[in-house]
Amino acid sequence: MKETNVICPYCGTGCGIKLTSHDNKIVKVTGIKENPVNEGHLCLKGLYGWDYVESKDRLTKPLIRKKDGVFSKEGTFEESSWDEALSLVVSKMKEAKEAYGPDSIVGNFSARCTLEENYLAQKFMRAIIGTNNVDHCARVCHAPTVAGLAKTIGNGTATNSFTEFEEHTNCIMMIGSNPENAHPIAAMYIQRALNRGAKLIVIDPIKTEFAQKADVHIQLPAEYNIPIINALINHIIAKNLYDKEFVENYTHGFEYLKEAVKEYTPQKVSEMTGVDASLLIKAAELYATTSPAAITHGMGVTHFNHGVGNVCDISNIMLITGNIGKVGAGDLPLRGQQNVQGACDMGVLPNIFPNLKLVSSAEDKAFFEKLWDCKQPLSTEIGIHKTEVPDAIMDGRVKVFYTIGENPVMSEPNTNHFLKGISKLDFYVVQDIFMTETALKADVVLPAVSVGEKQGCYLNAERRVQLNDKTLDPKGEAKQDWQIICELAKRFGATDFNYETPEEIWNEVREADPRRFGGITYKRLRELPGIAWPCPDENHPGTPSLYMDKKFFTKDKKANLVPVIFIDNKDNTAQAEEDLRKELNIPENYPCMVGSVDEKIDEKYPISLLTTRKVYQYTVGTMTRRSKALEQGGDSHGPSAEIHPDLAKRYNLKNHDFIKVESRYGYIAVLVEVTEVVPDNTMQMAFHYWEGLCNELTSGGWDYITKTPTYKAAVRMEKITQEEYSDIVTLKKMKFKTSKIIYDDYHHA
Repeated sequence: MKETNVICPYCGTGCGIKLTSHDNKIVKVTGIKENPVNEGHLCLKGLYGWDYVESKDRLTKPLIRKKDGVFSKEGTFEESSWDEALSLVVSKMKEAKEAYGPDSIVGNFSARCTLEENYLAQKFMRAIIGTNNVDHCARVCHAPTVAGLAKTIGNGTATNSFTEFEEHTNCIMMIGSNPENAHPIAAMYIQRALNRGAKLIVIDPIKTEFAQKADVHIQLPAEYNIPIINALINHIIAKNLYDKEFVENYTHGFEYLKEAVKEYTPQKVSEMTGVDASLLIKAAELYATTSPAAITHGMGVTHFNHGVGNVCDISNIMLITGNIGKVGAGDLPLRGQQNVQGACDMGVLPNIFPNLKLVSSAEDKAFFEKLWDCKQPLSTEIGIHKTEVPDAIMDGRVKVFYTIGENPVMSEPNTNHFLKGISKLDFYVVQDIFMTETALKADVVLPAVSVGEKQGCYLNAERRVQLNDKTLDPKGEAKQDWQIICELAKRFGATDFNYETPEEIWNEVREADPRRFGGITYKRLRELPGIAWPCPDENHPGTPSLYMDKKFFTKDKKANLVPVIFIDNKDNTAQAEEDLRKELNIPENYPCMVGSVDEKIDEKYPISLLTTRKVYQYTVGTMTRRSKALEQGGDSHGPSAEIHPDLAKRYNLKNHDFIKVESRYGYIAVLVEVTEVVPDNTMQMAFHYWEGLCNELTSGGWDYITKTPTYKAAVRMEKITQEEYSDIVTLKKMKFKTSKIIYDDYHHA
């Protein structure tokens, strides 16, 4: 028997797990009691979600699409040698680079890869290919958090550790997140705080489990976060409940904020949203007078055309009450994937090098040209964002697409638009552990390894770096992602990709970003249960709680209070911002934000679609749906549409009836689930299932700053028979489970 410590491969909580293996197979899974993240506890996925590692579906050899023995986009997949596959990939990349320039190649990388692998992936694209066309799944989740907090406090990461909830936090404001489903171990600390007597405010359209036990549940209409938060701020200022000393000494822009929220009285916002004014007042007073108070937020804050504005407004209420720079306070964005914070910190973004350095800065560019011993100048052009890729393909800018460890056919919004885009590619290479719905559409598929078969570091939602040890040998000829990237780079003639171990790569990361990672060594990570950055030297203990000195990561160390307003028509956003600047005399270089409903319901599409995840599943199900206890036990009924009993009654629907749901972007068929947790005229669906993929319905709407999708739409539904349902699912199987690229030519905007 062999025992090794790994980091849970699911959400961003970062639980420590001990894997016991025998004959190169996992035979036992237990939580690590000494790990302060989870104290030995595991959720359903962490405990039962390991069948995928031994799945018969695992990729073991490279695959090339061939016809008559040679590569052909019209061919079928055939096994190949690594040399043949890598040589083909490099030849196609070189052809594109020579004919169309380096920006004709795009790389989208993975929060399931280690810090070392993400660092190498962006280095490969920048130093070898010569483009900043790098991005990852933060673009479709917490990019607005990064941008919003950067505008207000100078850095877009969690201010504190969620483990502080248990002993220190006396009030928790939970906005647009459902940690009992998405982050069960983080939810454990929230529940412990409640058991101790902490107060809970939930702002969410859905009656989540935490909403049902909250002191205040503000069940707002979808996309109305700004009016609600502004009403709370309005009341806090009007009743002099804000921290005057903190505001005066540590912030800018209070007068801008005060003026921006003056019309958002609890009474007026009640008329706008239907939320009782007394609930708004109670929430405002509870948060402002119960210290320390913490905020936790999720996709119910970021998936809007004003996601950055939402985050700025959350930051506003945190700052005016002085709920930052204290143990048990701050804002804790709950990250959805294992290493999504880490991939951001490694610079897997189109505008940011590692170490938060700007690709547009000559000084920052020179730093990395020297560190990487670049043979060509690094690009200063901001790269193509992940959500821009389909349009960039269709307008001829992108010819080659390289995807590692993501399944965008399932996870991107407006699925038909994405499929139409990749159908126009010259060449598509996918690197993964399974023949996913995306890999099926590729030209070359490179077999990688799971978390149990690799060594490297992961960085959780609270900025804690932890070491993942290699438990198993790779399946067949599969390779670690960093090894594949190095092999590609060497075929381009690179001489500085001769790494022998992940630790060598990590030491380069420490050199690239010494303030945050300089003191975090493999030796220390083997001795300690993780270290939170910043950790500038090897005697530094790490920093679980930021801003304890009230100095922020802005130029003058003060935080910015950002005026945020809400308008009726999104087409008037630019004019509304201009008018706000004039009215409040806001300088051009000072941020202000405007939000609105992105796609309103109407007579043709009268229902608002919201998307979510289930506790049994993870993202698009690539791993969890191959775990028997999760797929067949906890989640046996699969895809469904949750609707309110009143809505069901109007459509003559009951539980488990079949419906066809259609938006301006696509259609699917699912079962009905009637429940009072969803408000009337709203439908909620999970995005785990190809059989009823709600992303076929979601629009191309996005946050105006980060281009993060809204993952929403206005939809309509009709009752169908079981036979009609089966016919639609048969069509979806052809669409998602064959190597042919099939899309319905709906509206593609």
